[in-house]
Amino acid sequence: MGGKYKKQWACVTLFSLITAALCGACGNVMTGASGNVPETEAAGQVQPDGDLPAWQTYADDPVTLDWYINYSWFSTPWGENLVSQTITEETGVDIHFITPLGNESEKLNALIASDSLPDLITLGWWEPQVSEMTENGMVYALNELADSYDPYFWEVSDPVAVNWYTTDDGNIYAYPNSSITPQDVEQCEDLSSNQTFLVRKDIYEAIGSPDMTTPEGFCAAVKKAAEMFPEMSPLTNT
Repeated sequence: MGGKYKKQWACVTLFSLITAALCGACGNVMTGASGNVPETEAAGQVQPDGDLPAWQTYADDPVTLDWYINYSWFSTPWGENLVSQTITEETGVDIHFITPLGNESEKLNALIASDSLPDLITLGWWEPQVSEMTENGMVYALNELADSYDPYFWEVSDPVAVNWYTTDDGNIYAYPNSSITPQDVEQCEDLSSNQTFLVRKDIYEAIGSPDMTTPEGFCAAVKKAAEMFPEMSPLTNT
């Protein structure tokens, strides 16, 4: 399975597509979260250059990874859009997405209980299964995988985000898809949120279809809507 996990780490740049991701370890492959990075293959294996992303080293070694998305609403298939097609063509990585059909917690808990975690897992940082998997040694430490298979991770990851997600044992088991650091706030003027506000079309038009792209415009629109429709609540998610 060494080759599979080489490519698994080469795929780390895909993590930013959706929420936080963890590298799962199946059954008897891993006995602990720390110090159990998959061993490299036979002598003579080409090691990745720390100045280049590892996928360039392993692009000719195709692999399919199972990626569990802990959101029942997620239905985007891999390989049917230009982005995923290009990733597969250039890296050799193909993705098999797995999503729960019903209750997300029940599906993920079943995977954990049966010790059959997929290669990659995406779920919210607040979910209790995050600590359960890391504390029970069910996922690999990203920093150890990076040191062994893709040092380029340290060139492209945000040191502040890495520090924030580093656990008490000194390892990082998940990396966020979207994060804003204090430095980002200071240096960037056009930061956008990964959340959205939904406004009823009839109310929006009734208040004159105002510009809501600025904080001032948004606040003014909400105030006007509240004045015109005082009994309509909530205004932004109906």
